[in-house]
Amino acid sequence: MFLAAGGQIYPDVLICSGVLPEQMNGEPCPYAENGRLPTPVPLNKDSPGYSPDKGESGDLCPPCIIGYWASLGRWQEDGEQIYPQELLPLRLFKCRQNMWLVIPGLYEAAPSQILQIDAN
Repeated sequence: MFLAAGGQIYPDVLICSGVLPEQMNGEPCPYAENGRLPTPVPLNKDSPGYSPDKGESGDLCPPCIIGYWASLGRWQEDGEQIYPQELLPLRLFKCRQNMWLVIPGLYEAAPSQILQIDAN
């Protein structure tokens, strides 16, 4: 889920496909997989693209990420955007298109696994 100014939340398909934002001019993101956010993979400190800015070795991270900034809740108080409480413990990332995003089920407390969210 991509986070925009004013607390707006967009599904990855709208951003990665190029429908939004305007700066993508309707073109899909070159890092997307079939118009969607690439599947998070474990970081490996021995891989060529590894950077500690993305997380620690073993943490899950989409390959299109340039940085990780703790949990969304850490930043909730610093800005004017207000996001739903259930998103606050999720890990906050910045993609190569300079957009902020969180991945449902990828919590700061468990960065090496995506936990299924109980719909009940």
